[in-house]
Amino acid sequence: MVTRNGIAARYSHLYRGVYPFIFPEKKPDFNQKNWQEDVDNRLKFGIAKAIQHKVLSQGDSVVCVQGWRGGMGHTNTIRVVPADPMNLGLAEA
Repeated sequence: MVTRNGIAARYSHLYRGVYPFIFPEKKPDFNQKNWQEDVDNRLKFGIAKAIQHKVLSQGDSVVCVQGWRGGMGHTNTIRVVPADPMNLGLAEA
C-alpha cells in the first residue's frame, strides 16, 4: 500500500500481508499536474520500496488497484504490472 497518510499506513499495517509505504511527496495541484502521472509515480515508488525491502523481486507481477479518479468509492481499475520501478509495462501516451 502506498499512501501519503501516516494514519492510514499505521491502520493498514494491522492486516496480514499489507506493507504500507508512505509516499514523501506532497499532493500536487491536479490543475497543474496529470492525476494519472501522480498515480504512476506512487506505483513506481511503492514497487521500488518493496524490492528494496525484499517484499518483491525484480520482474514479479504486481496487482495495482486504482480508481478512475481520486477519492473513495471510485475504484474500478486493476492493472498487473512488472516489478520494475522504471517501467510499469505501459505504452507512453
